[in-house]
Amino acid sequence: MIPELYSIICDTYRTMNRTFDVPLDFITADSELDDLGIDNDSFNVILMNIESRMNVTLPVDGDYEPKKVGDVITMIDFSK
Repeated sequence: MIPELYSIICDTYRTMNRTFDVPLDFITADSELDDLGIDNDSFNVILMNIESRMNVTLPVDGDYEPKKVGDVITMIDFSK
């Protein structure tokens, strides 16, 4: 479980870095998405990229708005 979670975290950070040029040094599980410049539209792009890279379907509810990077990681972890 730990290696898989580590892989999820690394892939999430890399996707945010590549998609929106967020420096990797700024990304932690506690980072607020707003502080990283990731709004709802950007978040949806990130989710699509993650789904494509990891071959998963994330359970996105229209009412759910993650606030932190860790929230995104949790979504991915529970979808596997």
